[in-house]
Amino acid sequence: MEYIGDSIVYRLIWFQHIHKAAGTLIVNMAKANNEKMYFNNNNGNPTNDSGVVLPIWEYSDHELSEFIDNCQKNGITFVATESGAPNFSILEMDNRVTLITCLRDPEKRLISNHNYAYYSGYTEEEELVNFIHKPNIFLSDNYYVRIFSNNGKFPDKLLTEEDYQYAIKNISKFDLIINLDHDNIQEKLKLKLDWKNKRVDRHSTYGNKWNIINLIKKLQFRKLKKYLKREKIDMDISCIKNKYNLDYRLMDEIFRK
Repeated sequence: MEYIGDSIVYRLIWFQHIHKAAGTLIVNMAKANNEKMYFNNNNGNPTNDSGVVLPIWEYSDHELSEFIDNCQKNGITFVATESGAPNFSILEMDNRVTLITCLRDPEKRLISNHNYAYYSGYTEEEELVNFIHKPNIFLSDNYYVRIFSNNGKFPDKLLTEEDYQYAIKNISKFDLIINLDHDNIQEKLKLKLDWKNKRVDRHSTYGNKWNIINLIKKLQFRKLKKYLKREKIDMDISCIKNKYNLDYRLMDEIFRK
């Protein structure tokens, strides 16, 4: 909620969560600042009673507006979308919504994704070239442009200049775009959302006690040794050369303004 004079104005913070770009940190900051999450949610992403993430990115304009109305009716003040992108035009036109997102160097994001997945037990692929061949939007080329051009459902589609321009048009609608590589996240959130700087779980790849416990339980001592030494799994990134040309172009354009 926001205050204008003595009046309370409803505000719905809509966070487009880019995978492995400080998303969980921002969700935890929202919780620490008493933002109200959707009744059932997975890391801020609204779910149904069975825990299945609601496909908000597939909602019609009317359904999306009704969803926002329902959030206001129930006092929901924070929503995250990570697996897809909703209609940003509808969100921008609704003065109740504040759009935020956070980006980082595209190659560093993918390497972080690989290390996190490996040490957390989601993959046993040690070579990056094999890891990125899994069919997954988070591993697709030009991931940022794909998401912000609403092409998240098509991880293999060849992107065009039109897609790039549409991504720029959409991300320009955002009220706050954080650059993880250069910005102080907490200060940016404080200035824009009036959040307080709270100490929260950053959900980092390394230093996670549950990862250590799970590696010991699985008797994966070789992997545990590398984890404790904070070793990156694969230093050969030749396989992702030119994979994110459009994403780098997008970041250069939006952060140059």
